[in-house]
Amino acid sequence: MKVTVTGTMKGTSKAGREFFQLFATTPFTEYESQNNDCMGLKTVEVFTYLDCGSLRVGDEVDLVYEPGFQGRATLVQIVPLKLAADKAADKTAAKS
Repeated sequence: MKVTVTGTMKGTSKAGREFFQLFATTPFTEYESQNNDCMGLKTVEVFTYLDCGSLRVGDEVDLVYEPGFQGRATLVQIVPLKLAADKAADKTAAKS
């Protein structure tokens, strides 16, 4: 699922394991748009143990899911597609 990052939150579980909440927006699907009166974008909130610390607001990423425990979808990878403008500028400056 392709999304645009709007925020991240890092926390620690009671057991001491680090986790992230990823907040993002994504367009409505073609099916949703054809069968409903849609306007704007929909928001998503994803809980994960994957490291989201390098993500910045405005990054476009692809969330890759696989079937997990009891057939529930499990986030297995976050693939960067397009970096936010300020982050891309930081990488260009670092190369100079």
